Amino acid sequence: MIDTEQWSKTLLEKLQAHFGDHLVFAGIQGSRARGEARDESDIDFVAIFETLDASIIRQYREIVTTMERSDLACGFVGSRTALAAWPHHELIQFVNDTKALHGSLLDIVEAPTKSEARQAAAIGAAGLYHAACHLCAFDSMQNPDQNYDATKALFKNAVFTMQVHCFAQGSNYPHSRAELEHILERQGCNEEADILRIGCDEEALRAHSVDTLCDMIISWSERIRALVIREERETDREQVEKLIREAFNNHYVPGCFEHYLVRLMRSHEDFLPELDLVAEKDGVIVGSIMYTKATLTDESGKAKSILTFGPIAIHPHHQRKGYGKALMERSFERARELGYDTIVILGNPANYVSSGFVSCKKHNVHMEDGSFPAALLVKELVKGALETKDWTYRYSSVMDIDEAEAQRFDDALNPLEKRWQPSQEEFFILENASL
Repeated sequence: MIDTEQWSKTLLEKLQAHFGDHLVFAGIQGSRARGEARDESDIDFVAIFETLDASIIRQYREIVTTMERSDLACGFVGSRTALAAWPHHELIQFVNDTKALHGSLLDIVEAPTKSEARQAAAIGAAGLYHAACHLCAFDSMQNPDQNYDATKALFKNAVFTMQVHCFAQGSNYPHSRAELEHILERQGCNEEADILRIGCDEEALRAHSVDTLCDMIISWSERIRALVIREERETDREQVEKLIREAFNNHYVPGCFEHYLVRLMRSHEDFLPELDLVAEKDGVIVGSIMYTKATLTDESGKAKSILTFGPIAIHPHHQRKGYGKALMERSFERARELGYDTIVILGNPANYVSSGFVSCKKHNVHMEDGSFPAALLVKELVKGALETKDWTYRYSSVMDIDEAEAQRFDDALNPLEKRWQPSQEEFFILENASL
């Protein structure tokens, strides 16, 4: 197998000797950059010049033809100006998948944002949806001999869209299939994990019918495209409270009080309507997140205004699909826009560490009694926001609800079964365990 590193180094030296400073960037991307190449895999080389015309492209081509296995060479050739003017949502993979050998892409283009990644994921999912529908309806009948190649390409493109979608939802960009698999397993994204597994296994791909494979892509891409995140409207309130009640029932205690809490929150001075978001799929609200103001006070007595969210709820029928993470990530962006730099919550670390939350002790954030609960988690929206100080956390007074009033409120609603389940003991342990 060809030594990609040495091959790229040799080509770079030849290009620099010929073009000098006119070559502003060079890199390698694709399977060879990810360490996933086979013997006959393409060598995706990226060359960016100060300016570009047919003469420069011809000279570039002539240099490439002097290379060993030049028949494997492919990639991107362009100019600084053209790349700088490229639609940003189309650069997510280009920027993240390219291993720099000379120069930096971020000297030419700005780092892609999460919003642009969401746009790219939606466009990618729409393309996959159309391709899968067309393959299932027409190509599998008209070109049966090409079914394997068509489904293989479909699943390969699905993996690329998954990489962008994971990045859009707040994960670090997964540069390799192994990194993507780790993220999907950690988040419990079984549908995506199955697509990745089958797409990387030729035997598994051949073992399934075209209809089954297309159905997997259609279902997944439809879900990715269909989720809408927006601010809660007054007409949503009853539906949101019902959703929260169903999501939290028996989770922390037999029954729940969270639906009563949100009724109080909306009229409280610490409530932030700009961060009251819902996730909507096919016109139905499937998730909700709400924020209130909180404070951190340092050892000198100086108070800092921060945020806490809760409840965050996903309807039981839609959990483990990435909707909660999508809500959090959108709210994080909005919170930064509003000028906030820190979020502190009480929650199960297993649900929040993947979204950037860490133990309160890592930032010296404790409760008023000086304790560091295992369930107290901190996220810096702006790196370095908490510095190296000692912080006392105080949540909004709206959280101190009257449980008797909450019970009366719940009793007036349609009854739900109240029972014990293991999650109640799990959170009791976390909430009362200190570090």
